[in-house]
Amino acid sequence: MTTNARDDSQRPSRATGPSLSRREVFGLAAGGAAVLATAKRADAQVAAPAVRKKVKLTYWNWADNPNHQKISVDSVDMFNKSQDFIEVALDANMAVMEARKKLVVSYAAGAPPDVINTIQYWVQDYFDNGILEPIEDRFNAWDEKSDFFPNVMEQTRSKPDQPFLYLPQTSIPYFLYYRADWFNDANLKPPETYDELIADAKALTKAPDRYGFAMRGQTASAIQVIFPIWASAGVQFATPDGTVDFDSPAAIEVTDKWLGMALRDHSAQPTAATDGYRELYALMEKGRCGMWFYGPHASPALMTALGDKIQGTQNPRVGDKHYMIANPEGPMMVSSCKEKEAAWEFMKFIASGDAAMLFTANRMVPPVRTSLSKRPVFQDNRFIRMSLDHLDTWWTPPYAHEYWTNFQDKIPPYWQEAVRGNITAAQFNQQGAKLLRGEA
Repeated sequence: MTTNARDDSQRPSRATGPSLSRREVFGLAAGGAAVLATAKRADAQVAAPAVRKKVKLTYWNWADNPNHQKISVDSVDMFNKSQDFIEVALDANMAVMEARKKLVVSYAAGAPPDVINTIQYWVQDYFDNGILEPIEDRFNAWDEKSDFFPNVMEQTRSKPDQPFLYLPQTSIPYFLYYRADWFNDANLKPPETYDELIADAKALTKAPDRYGFAMRGQTASAIQVIFPIWASAGVQFATPDGTVDFDSPAAIEVTDKWLGMALRDHSAQPTAATDGYRELYALMEKGRCGMWFYGPHASPALMTALGDKIQGTQNPRVGDKHYMIANPEGPMMVSSCKEKEAAWEFMKFIASGDAAMLFTANRMVPPVRTSLSKRPVFQDNRFIRMSLDHLDTWWTPPYAHEYWTNFQDKIPPYWQEAVRGNITAAQFNQQGAKLLRGEA
């Protein structure tokens, strides 16, 4: 097994300008922050660091909203007050994509942070360019390692033959929200298959007052929610040997049916091509649409607005297996960090106990530790409980593929053209396949 004990000859050379993803992280729930449990600190919380010397570290995280920024501030404050040796300075004033760009630029300039939060779809690029310090040896020596969900830890390898690249705090699954009252009135059950989703969207539509499905046209995030359906149809997108099947008949059929909700059935809202997260959120809250794919961080506001009328179910399938896209995120050690043991102590702390609860319960997203997942704040949220019940379906597409960044950076305008009906499903998938092959 590859570990993080690599000598300089094994480490990839430092990059002065790796390609930058413009993938947008889904927005956090507006309001509805969970109340932190008052129970005693979990055993996994680090009581005192093993480092017994004065050390200063820098930690970066993005802040999508004031609540997210407060989480970063409070977690660092908790750590600094927990011991007298390691002092962490925080920068959480950047937007999510600014954090990625700022890291790459600062690393090339020789002034990066010691620890930065990351998301699964960035880590392979960091690893390939020598920016990331893997954590395999340190993680395996930690007596809390067995508390982490094994499948999520495997995802942090990015590729099967690589070490664990970072320490996850959460993994945010995306599933189907649906209006249970509308389904009951129409004598429908939540869709199990993709064809049922299409039929239900049409049956629930009463235009122009309401539409069966809330469709997104803006940014690369618009198609991320379709990834599990493509996967359930057997689409692999891109394999390690270079095979790309995004233009296969199975892939095109999934796309055509999705677009058909907007272009043929008119079961998606007319503004789909230009709608993004905020617009879809508003449509669901105001009772204008009956189904929406999103994560559990939307649940507090939706439950406040709709109560028991809003429910959730796993993503519909084409084949025999359901898939639930879930992108892990958490602290990553930067390879240039001079105090790696101190950095590891800090990483363990914010991925444990009350600090980890800040990053999960206060955003209403699931933790990736068994002990934390059993806490009432998660079990009492029906959307998180449902997603945890289907933990075995959590999955990510091949973010490590050589041309995945090329695909996600360039595909958004083609998707908008497809939703508008200016290009066909086949043309969209064929263009996506070219991007995945590096041909465009």
